[in-house]
Amino acid sequence: MNIVKVHNLTFAFNHQSPVLDRVTVNFPAQQTALLTGPSGCGKSTFLRLLAGLLPKYGGQVSGGQITFPSGQPTIGMLFQDPLTQFALDTPRHELEFVLENQRVPHAKIFDQVQAALDFCQITDLANRKITSLSGGQQQRVALAVIIARQADILLLDEPFANIDEANRHFLMAQLGKLVTGHGVTLIIADHDCHGYQALAPRIYDFTDHHIVGLSPAASRQRLVAADKAATRQLVFAAPQPAAPHVFELNNVILSRGNQQLLNIEQLAIIKDKITLVTGPNGTGKSTFFQALTKLIPFRGQITYQGQTINRIKDRHYRQEVGLVFQRANDQFIDVTVKEELELSAKNGHHPYFKAHLQDALKALGLNNLGDRVVYSLSGGQRKKLQLLVMLMMEQAVLLLDEPFAGLDHASLQAVYQLIRTAQVTKPQTILIVSHQLDQIDQLADFHLILHDHRLTYQGALTHES
Repeated sequence: MNIVKVHNLTFAFNHQSPVLDRVTVNFPAQQTALLTGPSGCGKSTFLRLLAGLLPKYGGQVSGGQITFPSGQPTIGMLFQDPLTQFALDTPRHELEFVLENQRVPHAKIFDQVQAALDFCQITDLANRKITSLSGGQQQRVALAVIIARQADILLLDEPFANIDEANRHFLMAQLGKLVTGHGVTLIIADHDCHGYQALAPRIYDFTDHHIVGLSPAASRQRLVAADKAATRQLVFAAPQPAAPHVFELNNVILSRGNQQLLNIEQLAIIKDKITLVTGPNGTGKSTFFQALTKLIPFRGQITYQGQTINRIKDRHYRQEVGLVFQRANDQFIDVTVKEELELSAKNGHHPYFKAHLQDALKALGLNNLGDRVVYSLSGGQRKKLQLLVMLMMEQAVLLLDEPFAGLDHASLQAVYQLIRTAQVTKPQTILIVSHQLDQIDQLADFHLILHDHRLTYQGALTHES
């Protein structure tokens, strides 16, 4: 039985070409559907249409319809940026608020809140400020919130973009229990198919404004290939002891309240090289970047180019060291794509982009989006624009916090090439925190792993590490 029927649906945003063009597709009840397609193709837009958020809050349906043959189901949606769906300060308060709005009897709220916390294994985060959580932890909280609603259909938009591998496997298994044990229908948008065999989804390809369902056999073949690619071992060089370094950390301790996150006795960051930083969600990778950019206090000593960073004037230091935030929206200052690019061109002097900006825009698929409001772009398009405008600033050091979240394989390759070309043209030290590991050894020279509160260089890495 189909729980959702989409027939001949055409949808466009104001005065733009259609995102969906006469789409016809059905989704069976109590199964998992996996929507794949390049960044910016319309996956998020389609999920918002299924949720009823569009065209209510933008755009027009010029033909076709979405129907629910068995009656109107309850629908829960996890957005690509989890912070956009939180209203209150802590996970517990957020869960209570959602259930109260659903008129759940007060006597049942505590048990349903606890069940959702246990289901996503976030009981230890229940009373933490949501804004203090890592991106991956916020995604787990957002998932707990929509699970608590006990909806018939869950729409998940890039649910594992900032999730480490262990938590990805755990949440896949938990979602599988919702399907098999509770009869929930999952419709998931994700460019990355690895790990999904546990959910046995049917894959639907989103290309050229249409959605085409693969056969069960073709879906399985795609999933097997994705898992095989994910097990490829990544190999990185070992830094030479005499290599020049840009940062040196000695006896540095970073804490959150009474919880110690990092304890670094001695660490040198190699100058004019690209270093990948990995580690589980919530262990302090973003906190490490915040310390390097003087955004939070720390114990111990951090030097930049041989000078203690606390003795460097903030204005000068910010011209030298830049941070690409985990949330692209936090980076933008102007309204349109063109205005953001003009601002970076005015303040930055990177020689490559002075001569090749249009080439870079074309490679990233942003060349025809100059008049678009930056917040109307897809998550992947915003990530690519964010990275471009920061590379244009020509800072000596650039710290990238989850810059590849939500990017498909082709976009990743374009971004890798852009970073490497810019970095070679104008030598630059780049540190990258990422859970997206697809062929990243083609980009990064070195690899730091955060484990047991310490950062150490490690030569080999797989998705399972």
